[in-house]
Amino acid sequence: MKRLRIRLIGLATAGAMAVTGAVGAAAVNAAPAAAATTTQPTTETARSLYMNNWSDTTGIWMASQLAQTDTNTRYGPRLAELHFSPGGTASSASDTNQINDYTGFFRDETHGVKYDQVHQFSSATGYLDSGGILRSDYGAYNGTAMPVTIGRDYAEVPDQHFMVVTYRLNNTTSTAVTENILDQLHVNNTGASSGKQVSATWDSTRNADVVDMSASGQYHLVLGSFGAPTSHQVGDDSDSSTSSATVAPWYAFDASGNLPDNNSVSAADVSVGLSKKVTVPANSSVSTSFYLAIDSSASAVLADADTARAQADTYWQNQTTTAYTNWLNAGKRTTSTFTDSGLSTAYDRALIAMKQTQNPALGTWPASTNPIAYGYKTWVRDSAVTALAIDAAGHHAEADKYFRWLASIQNSDGSFGTTYDEWTGAHVSFVEPEDDSVGLFIDGVARHYAATSDSSFLSAMWPAVQKAANFIKNGIGSNGFGPADNSIWEENVEYNAFTQATYVGGLYAAEQLAVAENNSSLESGWASAAATIQSAVYRDSEASPAGLWNSAGGGYFDRAVNTDNTARVDPVDSSSDMLIVLGVVPVSSAYAESHIAKITATLTQDTYGIARYVGDTFYYTSQYSPAGNEALSAEPSWPQMSMYVALDQLYLGDKTDALNRLTWYTSRTATGYMPPGEATSNVTQKPIVSTMVEPVTGAWYVLASLQYAGQTEMRVTPPIAAPVPPASVPGGS
Repeated sequence: MKRLRIRLIGLATAGAMAVTGAVGAAAVNAAPAAAATTTQPTTETARSLYMNNWSDTTGIWMASQLAQTDTNTRYGPRLAELHFSPGGTASSASDTNQINDYTGFFRDETHGVKYDQVHQFSSATGYLDSGGILRSDYGAYNGTAMPVTIGRDYAEVPDQHFMVVTYRLNNTTSTAVTENILDQLHVNNTGASSGKQVSATWDSTRNADVVDMSASGQYHLVLGSFGAPTSHQVGDDSDSSTSSATVAPWYAFDASGNLPDNNSVSAADVSVGLSKKVTVPANSSVSTSFYLAIDSSASAVLADADTARAQADTYWQNQTTTAYTNWLNAGKRTTSTFTDSGLSTAYDRALIAMKQTQNPALGTWPASTNPIAYGYKTWVRDSAVTALAIDAAGHHAEADKYFRWLASIQNSDGSFGTTYDEWTGAHVSFVEPEDDSVGLFIDGVARHYAATSDSSFLSAMWPAVQKAANFIKNGIGSNGFGPADNSIWEENVEYNAFTQATYVGGLYAAEQLAVAENNSSLESGWASAAATIQSAVYRDSEASPAGLWNSAGGGYFDRAVNTDNTARVDPVDSSSDMLIVLGVVPVSSAYAESHIAKITATLTQDTYGIARYVGDTFYYTSQYSPAGNEALSAEPSWPQMSMYVALDQLYLGDKTDALNRLTWYTSRTATGYMPPGEATSNVTQKPIVSTMVEPVTGAWYVLASLQYAGQTEMRVTPPIAAPVPPASVPGGS
């Protein structure tokens, strides 16, 4: 039971592509937004976040507890995973987490207090700033504030094989405090169960612990210090004896605050650590940094270490910030769109999260950065929308990578599987079929070509586009609908309005591409198929076979038609709004006006939030809820649904309502304006943590913001005019 997804269909004008209407006059001419204050995010934090080096390495930061059902009593805030795909090529080894954890532990030597049971940092927060640096603040220890507050920042430097990890120490007292830090790396030897040992050595020249996991067919790592550490240790993580030369770093640190300075170890379970004693003056702040490198050979990783230590830590932090600032500036910005800087910050942070979360080897996105609910799977529907959004924001390389990957895993009939492994790209059987991805793929290809005029891209994608469009066309049944599927909610195989909208939108986009390819035969065939589905969409739900228009209920589009061709009139479901978002049902029609009124009147929650459907208990009492009752009430708000309505209102020319919904989204983001997960609680008015951050939720905010700014157009008109909606609107306004 997962998912919701989207479809956008908008093509920016370029090359041979023609997009209708471009941006409406109301969107362009309305007065700019006004704000007396900056909208703030919530105090809820994301519990897990991705970061990558833009080429082949991905790290995952995690907090002490991923959700309320997480029973962890060992780990605290940390780098929990490190994945490496040498040369930017994914393989089965890409799936392997090379570490158990990379964690900081602390002692206040002035007051004789240890802070090394790090799971007690239960209120730690984390977010990605606008310069791409992951900022983590530890907060209270076991509920008690510390005299020296601690932060740990991660700069995974673009196009380098190392990250710089910086501790921020802020002394809030009137006397100096000596803080003792243990920076410890515990590697993951996948060959341990078969008796293979890995080794580690101390490199005094580089002030670094060097780990060699080649005996297990793994990689090489270096944990180094900017400036000399106070002490070091390469140890056996299973060795807890403080009198042993190979004792694990944590046990020695816990016992005395000092490490034994062991220089060599071979063991099945290796951990290495560096300690630093840092004096923080009264009412002052001090920082100190380390680096962690990974590479495929000993010589390569030592070269990486030399590159890192050749510059100051601040140099690499600035390099990271500059790279992300330049990346943002190369695309479309909203800083001049919103006078409320909270909204433009939320836009930037959504894009940063999308960039950092994308698999740099494959181009895919995980369903959520928090693995507790959906693991490490990519839903191709969600990733397609995320690619569409990042493309619309002017970041075309990321979209290009995803759509090329998606074409490479297309089924022979033109469809796609539902989910794939995030690290390897292998198909992972889940709820099948979910065919809304088919139309979204065509939409994405068309949009990307329109934005870039990249003829080589179109040539590479054209065979897959034809297969996808013909999958839709050839799958139309006697009832006029395209193939039935499980669609976004993954509950039943039906003729879902959501998927039918993506079919029509995809066929519209295919027509545009057929024009670019000078193929009028395919263009007319796909136009005819789109018209057939549209006719079924407008058909009344009381007809035989049933259509999607529910006149008896007051005039709105049903969620679906059952596979026995009877109407599925309950519940009222906001996913059907995709028909309007994609321009399948023109907003100028009475059908659209009536439908929007029904959705907002029936499903509005938390002022500007929109629920999935009437009676929804997901995240509340449903047995399928990812982490139990997180919502605390039925019908939690789904920010994506609210963005659909924001788009509807923009089409209608109501920028005030749209701005209110964009502001609502911003006020429901996590600490640091991180995008929410699938839902927010109407009780706490905070995002639900078990599926946060969800890239596609941020993507829809990006799309709605760009539509508001007049910088994208989500609807596309096919070159062969679509049928005019029936003049009579039974039951509608």
